Amino acid sequence: MSNGQPATRYHAEIKLTVEGKEARINVFADTLNEIFSDLAKITIQFDELHSAAKREILNAELKAKQFHQNGAQSAGLGPTPVCPNCGSTNTELINWNDKETGKPKQAWKCQDCKQWLPKNRKA
Repeated sequence: MSNGQPATRYHAEIKLTVEGKEARINVFADTLNEIFSDLAKITIQFDELHSAAKREILNAELKAKQFHQNGAQSAGLGPTPVCPNCGSTNTELINWNDKETGKPKQAWKCQDCKQWLPKNRKA
């Protein structure tokens, strides 16, 4: 007992590596059921933050916000498109000048499979 608080009966410590750094999570409880319940909640939260699907969703939301702030919405392009070839949302809006006419053009290109998304080309 310390600081007038009764000591808990059970303690669990989890050691994880997060982005190359060690993290320790300590759980204290009076019953084993509480320990296992808390460990399950921690595991679910950690998995949700680090799952590939969750990262893709967060990445897509971030790109949509950036394109909206940079005027891509006003150009009629909308949020980041999904690549029809590989299903990735890791697409980038590429701008260039046409070699023949010199007019500015833009189109989406998948950064994973390196394919252009022809349906979204803008002249």
